[in-house]
Amino acid sequence: MRKRARRIVRGTVPLAVAALTASLLAPGLATAQPPTTVAGLLGRYYDLSAEAEKVNEELLRIQEDLGRKRADSATKIEKANLAKATADTARTKAATAREDMDRITALLAGKQARRGMSALVAGASPDDVLTSVEAATLAGQVSGRAIQVGGTAVAEADRAAAEATKASDAARAAENEVAAGAAKVEQHKGELDKQVAEVRAALDRLTPDQRSLLTSSEFNGADVKIPAGDVGAVLRFVVAQIGKPYLWGAVGPAAYDCSGLMQTAFRAGGVLLPRVSIDQSGVGQQIYRHEVRAGDLIFFYQPVHHVAIAVDNLRAVHAPSFGEKVKLASIDAIGPITVIRRVMR
Repeated sequence: MRKRARRIVRGTVPLAVAALTASLLAPGLATAQPPTTVAGLLGRYYDLSAEAEKVNEELLRIQEDLGRKRADSATKIEKANLAKATADTARTKAATAREDMDRITALLAGKQARRGMSALVAGASPDDVLTSVEAATLAGQVSGRAIQVGGTAVAEADRAAAEATKASDAARAAENEVAAGAAKVEQHKGELDKQVAEVRAALDRLTPDQRSLLTSSEFNGADVKIPAGDVGAVLRFVVAQIGKPYLWGAVGPAAYDCSGLMQTAFRAGGVLLPRVSIDQSGVGQQIYRHEVRAGDLIFFYQPVHHVAIAVDNLRAVHAPSFGEKVKLASIDAIGPITVIRRVMR
């Protein structure tokens, strides 16, 4: 991403930059010693942009984690609700069995016998009365077993419901913790974005003569040689994005952040990369600087929070930072290289 005092100046001309920065930077955000040269102002912009992108990448990772935590929480809450419903059903069945048992016990205690005597008086056969009593006894035994089984089922269902509720509570707490962390990082991001915008505004107010002091090692991509195959598809896509604006969290097609550009470009070659640069830096095979060729991913800063894709051994395309556009630049001018990965052969 950032190039600090690299490729910045051919000379340093004092500006009224101190006054300019003082007027643009909000109280508490200005540095103790505001830049007093074009180079210093630009260097300040690069430093802030690098820090902002680091925070941006961190926020993206936290948001991904929050998405996973929310999904896990929803799943566990659903399981807890199902377990509670199962426990309620088991209690209902056990209660019904007990009511049946009570009715049958009452019959066997004398009611059925009295009905039997009435039946005999009414002319029913002794066998019919005996069969009726035996049926009631059998029904009582079945209901008794139902109560025993139901009691076990209720205990197991209640235990499962308690465990599911405990798990859902833990998942909700984890979700809330990550959400609180995301809110803090988002606040930090907003503060940095404001500072970057203010310094950028100062740069935009430079005169043409002052701007002429800034060298540029950027290229338009017209001479990039596109290889065949999937690597060619990736490079063809990424070169076509040169000139589109940087936007945090964007994955195209109108704007990109650094890792969003890589993820979308590699999808054009049939490869699905992780979303953020630090995770992308673990994909593929590590190679050395002198081995770089078209299609290799180059990661910058420690910890990693910026990525570019090489178009040859000297240049790479990347989405720099806030207020800038996707560009082709010298690999070694982008920033301190941390690791280089070859994802496609």
